[in-house]
Amino acid sequence: MSVISVVINETDHHRLEKEHAAIVKAWSSLGNKTLPPTFAHWVGTRLVRENDGVADDATVSEMRVFNAIEKLIVGLSQTGFSLAFTGAENNEENCSNDLAAALVRDFQLQPQYTKRLTELFKNYLRNAREIADDGNVGVTNKAYGALTETYRQLIERTEEAIPKLGTEKAIGRIEGATAILVGIEMMDRATAKKRTSAFKAKARSMAKRGWIGKIFGES
Repeated sequence: MSVISVVINETDHHRLEKEHAAIVKAWSSLGNKTLPPTFAHWVGTRLVRENDGVADDATVSEMRVFNAIEKLIVGLSQTGFSLAFTGAENNEENCSNDLAAALVRDFQLQPQYTKRLTELFKNYLRNAREIADDGNVGVTNKAYGALTETYRQLIERTEEAIPKLGTEKAIGRIEGATAILVGIEMMDRATAKKRTSAFKAKARSMAKRGWIGKIFGES
């Protein structure tokens, strides 16, 4: 094989290396089954093939477009945004494919990019409910605090009202409130059982002391 020495400046050499690296990175994803060309082979091919540089420039341009889309999607969550799916009639996979196909068409990319973009969207896609839940985290925390304080105050007021309500009615009130908290997943069942058991013991103890006081007098 003939050896041809070509002298190029450092800027052009660096640019060619970047183009070659981009092609190597995307080689297998573009449907190629062979190993990517070495830098020397790739540069030599560009020199001897007519218009090959134009084709390579187009390939690099397509990869830059895809990389820009990928960077945008991946970076959404890092800046507080999300790729949301709000469709009700179609499923997420079909819509992801439709969006990918539209981008491929609008940016004039090769057809193989449709699959890559579809997978990208599916990986980072979130539904409207997930987005709404994240947006309501602050509200949820405030609601949790308010309900917890209300529950605490209910226990205190019910303890004070035991002589008027009666032991079992007071216990029923706390059991009902606790069951509501369990139902909305603000309290687990083990904690609920512990809280109600503690209230039952205290309420019955208070009732017993009151009964003894009425008969024998309280000191």
